[in-house]
Amino acid sequence: MRTNIVIDDELKEKWWEIKREADQLNMKIGEYIIFCHDLRIKTKNKDKILELLNDPLKDGLKNIDAIKASKSMWKS
Repeated sequence: MRTNIVIDDELKEKWWEIKREADQLNMKIGEYIIFCHDLRIKTKNKDKILELLNDPLKDGLKNIDAIKASKSMWKS
């Protein structure tokens, strides 16, 4: 599937910056945009995930095995 993207002249420099970053990662621009979107969603949920890792059973859930996970993988 092909999608055409129209770039405003004011954002032309930003577009070339995105293209350079995608090239450095050996990705097509569409793949890079999807990658950035997925990364943004994961970052958005980061605080919720860290809170659960700190106290996974704080909502009073019972009979659930808590899995220990390293918080270091979520640190920026």
